[in-house]
Amino acid sequence: MSDHLGAAPSGRRLTPYELIVQPLEQSAFAAIRAEAAQRGSDPANRDQFALLGLVGATLQEMAADDAPAQAIESYTELLYQGYQLWSFGRRVYVLSERAIAQFTHPVSDLHDWVLAAPAACYLQFPAQRIWARVGPDMPYEPADGCFVAVRDGASDDAGAHLRVLLVLGLREDRPGISLVSHVATFDPRAAADRGRAPWREGTAAFSNAIPGGERMGYRTIATMSELEALVLRALRHVDRHPDALHDDHTHAGVRRIIVDGVEDSGRDMASHA
Repeated sequence: MSDHLGAAPSGRRLTPYELIVQPLEQSAFAAIRAEAAQRGSDPANRDQFALLGLVGATLQEMAADDAPAQAIESYTELLYQGYQLWSFGRRVYVLSERAIAQFTHPVSDLHDWVLAAPAACYLQFPAQRIWARVGPDMPYEPADGCFVAVRDGASDDAGAHLRVLLVLGLREDRPGISLVSHVATFDPRAAADRGRAPWREGTAAFSNAIPGGERMGYRTIATMSELEALVLRALRHVDRHPDALHDDHTHAGVRRIIVDGVEDSGRDMASHA
């Protein structure tokens, strides 16, 4: 998918929310919220969100007239994730090098953690450290990070709903990004087990798959199991290690929170940062 990207202030990387979605805060998001309230719809519910009239109108503005169905689905998910981020505090967790190294071990013990997470956030990876691709025959691209939306399922007793939208190939000097979507529903008590040892055929999870990438310290995501495990490990870290979170007060527009790695002894502290 393509869009026009703005310029980043010096000293940090803008997220895809800031580059692509943030202009919709004034032109669409407030009106979408008002329509949802008028119709009695829950905009945090993906299906109900997609049926809103103003969502359809916004998608028509975002997508080309001849865009294929798969592209429309990608735009819909990006719009949904962006709206959730706007609605729930615009949290951007900036993962440090030490944190991403910790989250990409082949095996990681999450102890007895039960899924607890912000309703929406964006996880930003260190630049060109994590690589992924949209399909097995496509080239690997650097992953900027991923949008994450969580519904706890308490209202319908159907389990937790986790939606992840991985953003690849984001560059401020050219239009276009690639998107990889993952959706899972599970018992929140199963989160620790799901994040412990992700599956990859024939080699260790998160191992490099790009020629010469070992020298550059690359890690790759080749399966949805790896993507989900990385997200769960990061969410658990945010929930249990408030001492590793540091607000970056130098930038406006989104709430940037620096996430550092820590040695995990299993004696955790709960956090709702």
